[in-house]
Amino acid sequence: MSQPPWDDDEFDDIQPDEAGVEEIAASQAAAAMAGVIDKLVLAEVKRETRRRLQPLITATVDTALTEDRMLVLHERAQHLDEEQLTVPAASATDGSAAAPEEVPPRLYFGSVDEFVREFIVPIFRRRVGERAVRGWSAEWWRSAEAILQLEALWRSWEHLRLDPATGMSVWLRDHADPHRAALFDPDGPFATSTDTNRPGEPLPYTAPPEGLFPDVQVESADS
Repeated sequence: MSQPPWDDDEFDDIQPDEAGVEEIAASQAAAAMAGVIDKLVLAEVKRETRRRLQPLITATVDTALTEDRMLVLHERAQHLDEEQLTVPAASATDGSAAAPEEVPPRLYFGSVDEFVREFIVPIFRRRVGERAVRGWSAEWWRSAEAILQLEALWRSWEHLRLDPATGMSVWLRDHADPHRAALFDPDGPFATSTDTNRPGEPLPYTAPPEGLFPDVQVESADS
């Protein structure tokens, strides 16, 4: 293997310039120290300035804020508060910012009894009785379960009737069919009823005691 054209021993005697390194380090330390001193001096100047100006500021404020001046400022602040409180009302009158209050739609039936009497009884003409496969009672209002089922039918109908497209289809599929199956079940809430009808006749119906199902439309109008 050939030898390099230089002699490695020639570099053994080369030493770093220690004087130059020390000079650089001293320069960097001096610069850092100067920065610290500048910050300390600036902080001290600020503190001294605040100390000397504080009495002057206090005296100026005390002179300016006389009792009459304080009264004027208080009246202005109170006037601004009143303006802020009246802004929503003004916006509502000019119709620019206030959104109209949403009014819930009026119910079509005033009570679950009216819903049963005017809707369920004449429309769902199913054969009921001891010789039929379905049960029903003219006095349906004597059964807590029946009231709950019919109330759910009524409220869901009131909501879905507002959908002119598929509202009634959804009501029949998701509400009417399962609730009617539970109500007409021979082992359901009317299992002991002997009320009957003939094919094609409306479901048997007897009016509940007066006041049992108040008309919510009348109550809303009174309130």
